[in-house]
Amino acid sequence: MDAATFDAHLRALAVRLGVGIERLRLAWSGSAGDAPDLVWEALEQRTRPWLLVVDNADDLGLLAGADGHVEDGNGWIRRPPTPGRLLITSRNQNHEAWGSWVSLHPLGVLSRRAATELLLDRAPTAGAGAQAAALSDRLGHLPLLLHQAGLYLSRADRNPPWPGAPRCPRTFAAYRLALGDRLNELLDSPTGQPSHRPRQRATATWEVTLDLLARRQLAHTRPLLRLLAHFGDAPIPYTEMLPCSALRTSPLFQLQPGDDLQQAINALAEYALVTTQVPDSDADDPAGYTVTLHPLVAEVTRQLDDVRRCRGEYLALVAQGMHDGAARHDPRSPTDWPFWHLATAHLHRLLEQAGDGEPGPDAETVTVAAIACIEYARDAGLYGLAKATVDRATAVCASLPSDCRTALRLRFERARLTGLAGDIAAAEAEYRAVLDIQRRLLHDADPHTLWTRHALAHVLDLRGDLDGAEAEYRAVLEGRSRILGTDHIDTLWTRHNLAWIAGQRGDLAVAEAEYRAVLEDRSRMLGCDHPHTLYTRHALAWVLGQRGDLTAAEAEYRAVLEDRSRMLGCDHPHTLYTRHALAWVLGQRGHLAAAEAEYRAALDGQIRLLGEEHPHTRSTSRALGDLLRRIESQPATGAGDEDLHWWGFSGGGS
Repeated sequence: MDAATFDAHLRALAVRLGVGIERLRLAWSGSAGDAPDLVWEALEQRTRPWLLVVDNADDLGLLAGADGHVEDGNGWIRRPPTPGRLLITSRNQNHEAWGSWVSLHPLGVLSRRAATELLLDRAPTAGAGAQAAALSDRLGHLPLLLHQAGLYLSRADRNPPWPGAPRCPRTFAAYRLALGDRLNELLDSPTGQPSHRPRQRATATWEVTLDLLARRQLAHTRPLLRLLAHFGDAPIPYTEMLPCSALRTSPLFQLQPGDDLQQAINALAEYALVTTQVPDSDADDPAGYTVTLHPLVAEVTRQLDDVRRCRGEYLALVAQGMHDGAARHDPRSPTDWPFWHLATAHLHRLLEQAGDGEPGPDAETVTVAAIACIEYARDAGLYGLAKATVDRATAVCASLPSDCRTALRLRFERARLTGLAGDIAAAEAEYRAVLDIQRRLLHDADPHTLWTRHALAHVLDLRGDLDGAEAEYRAVLEGRSRILGTDHIDTLWTRHNLAWIAGQRGDLAVAEAEYRAVLEDRSRMLGCDHPHTLYTRHALAWVLGQRGDLTAAEAEYRAVLEDRSRMLGCDHPHTLYTRHALAWVLGQRGHLAAAEAEYRAALDGQIRLLGEEHPHTRSTSRALGDLLRRIESQPATGAGDEDLHWWGFSGGGS
């Protein structure tokens, strides 16, 4: 509502309340009393119940009157006397600005049922309830957009099709499909039918608020909202993912030294254009401070003409924010996984937009962020998410030289996921192809080359070539110790895997001693609950079992299972590995019913996570079958060599 419209309505109200024209003129001119006092004196004289509605009151300066504040209660809006009522609609949610005498009642999106009923009420001939519900879902249950769609459909059947013009959708289903190509047009169009009501453009509702904020010296709220619209449909950890340095030099923002992004975020939240959330706990986690934009508002914003013209610049800022945030968080640390969970959702939106053929962000920046998200998804046991991220990132990475470090690293991550899926031969072939390029362009001791050599050594181990695997691991250990240091997270992985080679050779005392040394270093460097530390504890339990100390092995497996369930989740692959190993120990100790329960739990999880044909799933299925046959016949049995890699699980290649 603008000042002129508000003023005109107040004059009309005063006339309707019986105020004379001359008195009205004098009050508004300031020569015969205050105009707000005049209106409210007339309202106070009413003896019958009345309701005063002030609609779209976003600018509280209009309501407060000259040099006043709404909370003072002596401007244009005041505490109504009995028997009156005052109803104000506004996007301003600032409790302090309204004052304690105003009761705020936030209105969010409608429920699915209410949204469906609204569409059916507005357009009763446009389709059945199921089609109306599907359209309400597409519109995000936003009342204004539902009203606009219902209004459109209620009038669409009155318009004939014009030659060369797109046909007006006349049903809920047709409207929902048309939104894909004509979103802003449909939401803003009244279909040309005359109405006594002024046209209310859905996309203009928040633009008016942005104009108001610009008048309050917050002009950068508009480009900020448009930037947020290019993130994914998930909460945005804005302190971590907004590229502050890039924003200060971006022509879209032109931030001045005194401009405050937090002030802009708060202003957008104050007018319900975004919602903000703070961490639930007292821990000061920056990633816990998030801002969320309604998905449909974001979609509409992205399709505005002036936003589309700057699309490449907005995507470049999102990519830089992803890159900057990734540099501050470790994808291999569970304490950082809440950030990566959100970051991966935003990365997928970025990859989708960056790969559609239009000008977009720098492919190198996007791919580097994608690789970090892949690392997170893999270590978190989200193999499907990791594979989907690799596939999408490959399309963006295609514009980079095939032999650059970033492109080779992405190929390496694909090979790792191929190996985790059980296709060891394909993984080995890809590792060797990557290694050939790295040896030609880099050198054998380059950190990227060492990653590939470590992974290839693990493949040799899986193929049973212990001599080849050990020789490669020792070369990698020498290079990593010299370049990265003996306590580096990657160096400790190589030491762990060399201990595994010793265990397979039967040198259990050597394996145990090295595992204990690695465990001490990992606990000191990474923490007792880090997945890598738990990995070594699992391997140490395996050594105890191989040495015949089944009681100690069971106790350690149970402790690792509890910690992995707590840190990684019950369905994480590593948790399931420990459950399988615990089942074996229970079987060896004669606790057959308990062993069966653990095998079944592990098998159920693997089928859900890995699929029935994965080697680990088949291994657990065979072990369960052997146990069931043992239960039937009750013979004594030992562990088969075929399960050695399974329940010992050396891992391979961080």
